[in-house]
Amino acid sequence: MTKAYLSQWKPRKRQVEKQGEEHWSDFMFDHRPEKAAFWPTKQDADNDCQMLNQFNVRIVSPDGGQHLFCKNFTVEELAPDKFVVFCMLPWESKVEK
Repeated sequence: MTKAYLSQWKPRKRQVEKQGEEHWSDFMFDHRPEKAAFWPTKQDADNDCQMLNQFNVRIVSPDGGQHLFCKNFTVEELAPDKFVVFCMLPWESKVEK
C-alpha cells in the first residue's frame, strides 16, 4: 500500500464523460509528504476531505494500467498548523525515496 498525498489541483472546464458524471478539476498526487499541499487547521483539511470523498477522483497506477476511484481520503498532521490530505492506494510506489 502507498499513501498518495494531494499535492496540487487545478480547476478546468466542466466535462461530462458519462451521463451523471461531472469532472471539475485535475488532481495531482505525490508519495512524499513534504510535497503535499497543506491546510493550516485540521477542520479545513477535514472539510476538503469530505468534498474529495464525494468526487470521482481517479488515480492511475505507476504502470498506467490500473485506474482507481479514491473514496478514502484522510487527514494527517505533519506539524503544528500543517495538515495534509492523502489516499491509500493498493499498489506500492515504484519511485525511489
